[in-house]
Amino acid sequence: MNLLNSNLNKVTLLIISTIFFSIVGIADYFTGSEISLLLFYLIPIFFLSLHKNSSKKLIVINSIIGGMVWFFSEYYSRKYTYDIIPAWNAMVRLFIFLIFGLLLRLLNERLLKLEVVNKQLEQLNLEKNRFIGIAAHDIKNPIGTISSFSDLLISDFSGKMETEVAEIIGYIKELSSNSLHILKNILDVSKIESGIIEIKTKKQDYISFIKKQIFYNRLLAKKKDIRLIFESSFVELIYDFDENHLGEVISNLLTNAIKFSNKNADIIIKVSITNDHKLKTEIIDFGKGIHESEHYKLFNYFQKTTTQPTDGELSTGLGLAISKKIIMEHKGFIDFKSELNKGSNFYFEI
Repeated sequence: MNLLNSNLNKVTLLIISTIFFSIVGIADYFTGSEISLLLFYLIPIFFLSLHKNSSKKLIVINSIIGGMVWFFSEYYSRKYTYDIIPAWNAMVRLFIFLIFGLLLRLLNERLLKLEVVNKQLEQLNLEKNRFIGIAAHDIKNPIGTISSFSDLLISDFSGKMETEVAEIIGYIKELSSNSLHILKNILDVSKIESGIIEIKTKKQDYISFIKKQIFYNRLLAKKKDIRLIFESSFVELIYDFDENHLGEVISNLLTNAIKFSNKNADIIIKVSITNDHKLKTEIIDFGKGIHESEHYKLFNYFQKTTTQPTDGELSTGLGLAISKKIIMEHKGFIDFKSELNKGSNFYFEI
């Protein structure tokens, strides 16, 4: 690969390929093989087609040289009834060299152009993520202020308001809270895609961590009378992980499970160790499930299935994509099993 990217000029490339053709021609002459060492003749053509300093003209010249060397090695090493036969064979092989070399060169040029376009797209994507991150951050502050003020009005003045005014302020609070949730996800996406996210792992008890995450989500589950049930045969498990980012994954998975579960349902949070000593966490619900034809949509940004939350909750289509990125940063993987109207099992291993 380094040789293909070397700074050899065209004259040097021509000399190298000619020397190689000569060596192959001599070997061909002495072996007298019926296949005439075809694959060996193609090596310099292959090299020239992929070298960054090569050209179509150079490939044509080398194809002619290769055809001539092949002709002489064949003509003087074999006996033919008619001289036209080796000449015809040489012409056929010349066309093989030309077609092989020029097609390979064309493909290589397309690949190089594609690499340039990909680099430009990567740069544009970084700029886009930076712009989105700045915009989302700037919008987040005033919306956060609106949410705080509406919360203050509800807590301190709800008894002094007219019913209609209290209802309007409640809507303001709900809409601003939903907007903050969306902006937080967008900020997370822009950070992850820009490579700003930094995983800081440390050894800590995973069982205590999971119990803490269940406690944080119990209030949300209580609104629908959903029971969060923890299952594990371990009292303590010391592992390396980033508590903040992995907490976001657990929160995303639990929130989704609650959204798509009916009232008075159970959600199981299961922790185990796999046979290859990986830490496995499962979030199992018995809710609406996902149709098999829509499984491919999950873990992609802004992708939502036709399955709707059971109580009209908000869904942005970002949580699972963010979770996947975080788990990948932990050198793990995340996946799921789901059946329509029977529930889902989202699990990850680190």
